[in-house]
Amino acid sequence: MKKKMIKLFFALFIGVNFAQSQNLDSLDVKISFHQKIKMSDGVHLSSNIYKPFDITKKYPVILVITPYISDENHSRGLFFATNGYVFITVDCRGRGNSEGNFVPFENDGKDGFDIVNWIAKQEWCDGNVGMFGGSYRGMNQWLTLKHFPKNLKSIIPIASVGPGRDFPKYNNIFYPYCIRWLTFTSGKTNNHKIFGDSYWSNKFEKLYKDGVPFNKLDSLIGLPNKTYQKWLSHPSHDAYWKQFYLTPEENKRINIPILSITGHFDGDQPGALLYYEGHMDEGNAQAKENHYLIIGPWSHGGTRRPKSELGGFKFGKNAVIDMNELYLNWFDWTLKEKEKPKLLKDRVMYYEMGSNEWRYASKLEAVSSEKKSLYLNSLNTTAKDVFNSGDLKEQPLEEDNTPDIIVDNPKLNRGLNNPTNTIRDNEYYLSQGVVNDSEVLIYHSEPLKEDITINGKIALEAYISMDVENVDLKFHAYEITKGNKSLFLQSDYVRASYREGLSSPKKVKKNEVLKYVFNGENFFSRVLKKGSRIRLVFSFIDSPYTQRNFNYWESPSYQTIDKAKKATIKLYHNKKYPSRIILPVKKQ
Repeated sequence: MKKKMIKLFFALFIGVNFAQSQNLDSLDVKISFHQKIKMSDGVHLSSNIYKPFDITKKYPVILVITPYISDENHSRGLFFATNGYVFITVDCRGRGNSEGNFVPFENDGKDGFDIVNWIAKQEWCDGNVGMFGGSYRGMNQWLTLKHFPKNLKSIIPIASVGPGRDFPKYNNIFYPYCIRWLTFTSGKTNNHKIFGDSYWSNKFEKLYKDGVPFNKLDSLIGLPNKTYQKWLSHPSHDAYWKQFYLTPEENKRINIPILSITGHFDGDQPGALLYYEGHMDEGNAQAKENHYLIIGPWSHGGTRRPKSELGGFKFGKNAVIDMNELYLNWFDWTLKEKEKPKLLKDRVMYYEMGSNEWRYASKLEAVSSEKKSLYLNSLNTTAKDVFNSGDLKEQPLEEDNTPDIIVDNPKLNRGLNNPTNTIRDNEYYLSQGVVNDSEVLIYHSEPLKEDITINGKIALEAYISMDVENVDLKFHAYEITKGNKSLFLQSDYVRASYREGLSSPKKVKKNEVLKYVFNGENFFSRVLKKGSRIRLVFSFIDSPYTQRNFNYWESPSYQTIDKAKKATIKLYHNKKYPSRIILPVKKQ
């Protein structure tokens, strides 16, 4: 009786969902804490190992490598160990109980290779190792795969970070958040209290308000950081960042099943899809047939803990997938040769918002069937007022017209009070606050004559001139319903100096009209309803939560406010300069 009571308390403690899916009499798990694994350079990493009670058998092994301390994976370990797997969670080098120094990204692939090889030699391993995990833990699966340990037989990379592409910067524009994360992962402890404190918003706003050079942020928050300074010294997407992605030859060598998972609102979707699309473009045919992709209506955290509501959006109950069941079914298929998960009806599975249905396709490119262009014009307005906005038309304007103009003066600190920077409620994807900013350009389409489904990324091709050598630009797109409700669709950022590619910057020729292409940040799928209009909002980046560009020729990481330049930005739209948004549309 006492043993059963202990098991019942244990099940309740680790979570209701886990307890409901388990037989409470099966919670006999052997745990070996702080087991040391020797790396090829002599450094010992610490692991917690969860084994089924019957250790006379050999089992497939599930591996997670984490910078967030192995304790986070306790319930996962119990889940897999009670379902016929050995589960092992390893602290990244320099984190938790592991030796060495934690340098993000740089040692994960080699260490992953050594860990898989060590696992394969253990008496409880049947020779089959699978990896899973989200965010950083998703990325380090790809970095491990780059080294091709022969016993790695399957991976589930979820919301995988894209080093240099979505973290610590996006399109070569850094985020102050990166120093918050570096503090979170500094030293040996988990630092959860520090990470979640309002201290950060206060410091980011001080950086912005006082015009502190971005490279001084680590000192401002009290933790000078070599990694932070190293990242800033690589402002372009150069060889330092490219080393964390698979080469064409490596993608071609992949020969294991992969289940990639991301979300429409996942901040690391760019990285997740870079790894996925790299394999789809360069991999061998057989391996590509066994690479599956799921894109749900989820945030970054929602890729592991799906919900039916997000930022004011409400989805169907079918948006909430039992992820533990999916992981288990996937590894049962790929490591135990059981049936393929029934959820995976085709190689691409994505959630269509609006209809709230899961859709399927053989490849990601197949989810949209045509491109629909809407051209900007503002023949009788300045486009700076939501009630006197410019237009989005199906044909470009024939006659010449004056460009629309916005002025960026970094010394004014307008972004500190910008409504888009102060949204704290749970309806941030429904906010219309951005239209109240005086320095935006706004364009509306005519009401839609029928429902349309957008599958993919909304792009903006804009013809722009400016009187400075560099500036950061952005756009947002929304569906405005017949009831005047605003639904977020898409956004994207571009640093003008990287308009021709992320590998090297080029000065902008002052006052010359140049074409800028915004490809869209995240893939999404939504049915836009008949009678709705599409709203485009264009501006420069002005926020305490994004690196500020002071609009002169130097890396913004080292710019100073005293040298800041006011930028006059002109957006052109006519037959010669046909600025347009491009919608990836699926025929009904």
